[in-house]
Amino acid sequence: MRRKFSGQSGMTLVESLMAIVILLVGLLAMAQALTFSVLASKTHGRDATKATASANDKMQELTGLQFNDTTTDITVNPPYPATGTGLTAGGSIPPAAPLAGYADYLDASGARTTAGDAVFTRQWRIADDPSGAPLKTISVCATSNRSFQVGTPPSTTIVTEKVP
Repeated sequence: MRRKFSGQSGMTLVESLMAIVILLVGLLAMAQALTFSVLASKTHGRDATKATASANDKMQELTGLQFNDTTTDITVNPPYPATGTGLTAGGSIPPAAPLAGYADYLDASGARTTAGDAVFTRQWRIADDPSGAPLKTISVCATSNRSFQVGTPPSTTIVTEKVP
């Protein structure tokens, strides 16, 4: 014999389906957010790595110059013409605007290009020692020009000193 209990009820099939649909929408939103974050992290990491490598390349070019060099143009591809600034004191690093003779631009593959087509901007600053000692401080900053909607584009700054 079966007895009916009052107030006893369960979920109907329609209620179960609605709960599954709501859960599915939430899971899809989370999956989309996860996909976006992985993609953004990968892109940011790739650009940070390339910025570090290009800053290191520029630092090697600068430290390879003679201490008293004031004419080598290292904003272009080798062989370097004698129409540049060499290790003459001057230049800037971000957030200051690039100065002519103290900046160059790279495309996505790392080849030099014009400012309009640049994926990376490399700026450098040469500073003579204020005490008059034969010492130059060289700072190089490579910055990604890609648009990042969240956060700042990656950049790397390297500093070294050069003596004769």
